[in-house]
Amino acid sequence: MAFDPLTFWLKGSLFWATVLRQQHHAYLQMLGNMANAAPRETAAEIAQEAEKMRRTSARKPTPLHRRPRAAKPAAKTAKTAKSVPA
Repeated sequence: MAFDPLTFWLKGSLFWATVLRQQHHAYLQMLGNMANAAPRETAAEIAQEAEKMRRTSARKPTPLHRRPRAAKPAAKTAKTAKSVPA
């Protein structure tokens, strides 16, 4: 059977995608376990915390194309350049 680079690349990509998915799933499980173990006094405290998180996540970051650009440095002129005697 001949070597097929596309099949080799696809199988490798599938392997790493599976590893990444498993790690992501384990991370989410860990976060869920930590959230369950966090001490809270009352349901009102949980609701208050959730409302605070909802308010902060409602703000979307400014898209890159709408952010102000950095100022370009001024071009050097003949007056500012030092002349070296020959």
